[in-house]
Amino acid sequence: MSKLAGILKDKDIVFFQADRLSLDPYFYEPFQDTDEHFDTSVIFESNASDTIRKIEIYDHSFFQYFLDGSRKTYKIGDIITKDNKFVPVVTGQLGAVCCHRNEQHKLEKYKSSLKYVLMLYDGINEHDFDIIKRTFEGVRHKGVPIEVHDYSISKMKDEAPTNAAIAKIHKMMADEEVEMLKSMIHENVLDTNRMLVIDGSLQFMTQRFNPEIFYNVVGISKSFNPNLTGVLKGKKHIGVLLSKLQFGQRTPVYKYDKMRNTIGAWYLRIRERQNVKNPLEGVVKIEKMALKENIENDGFDSNLIDNISSSILAERIPTCHGRDSRWANHLYPIYLTESYLKASFLSDKHYINLF
Repeated sequence: MSKLAGILKDKDIVFFQADRLSLDPYFYEPFQDTDEHFDTSVIFESNASDTIRKIEIYDHSFFQYFLDGSRKTYKIGDIITKDNKFVPVVTGQLGAVCCHRNEQHKLEKYKSSLKYVLMLYDGINEHDFDIIKRTFEGVRHKGVPIEVHDYSISKMKDEAPTNAAIAKIHKMMADEEVEMLKSMIHENVLDTNRMLVIDGSLQFMTQRFNPEIFYNVVGISKSFNPNLTGVLKGKKHIGVLLSKLQFGQRTPVYKYDKMRNTIGAWYLRIRERQNVKNPLEGVVKIEKMALKENIENDGFDSNLIDNISSSILAERIPTCHGRDSRWANHLYPIYLTESYLKASFLSDKHYINLF
């Protein structure tokens, strides 16, 4: 009997131990921008033209810091609760790491964090949950500190319990990224010549945080929803426009609101079309948080957007071709940052046997 099974049995909680497996290969993550709605009433930059822009390519990059978060999730069994729910027990490794380019132009770790969490359905009796939490968090299991958290199921969304647990772990990962960013702001390491790239969309990092902390930050997404409508006339999908972008071209900046914040988003092709197989390979989505003055001025200064885009083009080489199937949409410093974080995780076999 596993340690967790013994604890649950002592609490008269029916537990079915499953073949412990990684959930990540079985749960397809939807595009982060699936529910995104652009405000097409205005182009959100000083150049109000809705035409494609050509970016000049320079060797200089404004980016010096690269931040990424990652998580691995596993199912270790199912329980029957006293309110007759059949729900999974999920665990996960999560973390964030920031790397920076030093004076020798080499990438090295700036700071990192790792957490190991056990997720239990919040329908468990509160007293029993507290006992399980104290018991499991009271010791380091083979040297690994494990936190116990609860997850809830959204009846409004008809949410699958496993997805709800994974979503909670994902949110905790995003919170780790933001806390790391806040510490960097406190340390005053970012400025307009030492900007930070976050791997992924900014929309999930805005819930309780002042947008000012994102002043010198951009988010770059390797994948995006090509079926978004509302940007092009006649309900055409955004993928129609993006498939026609030439190397070094970008779209205008579009505007959308999320969690009481405003974000400017645009798309940029960073690879020559003849070097990729799919028409959307080599196109990245870029986001920048709008501050009060940007909103009052109906958008960003187009020169700033061009400079950011030029810096991204400067980061396009070297590539991770042959090492990552997403190479065409990957910036090499982000690839190295992501690789460092994933190498910090415990092996699947080691981790699931903690329970």
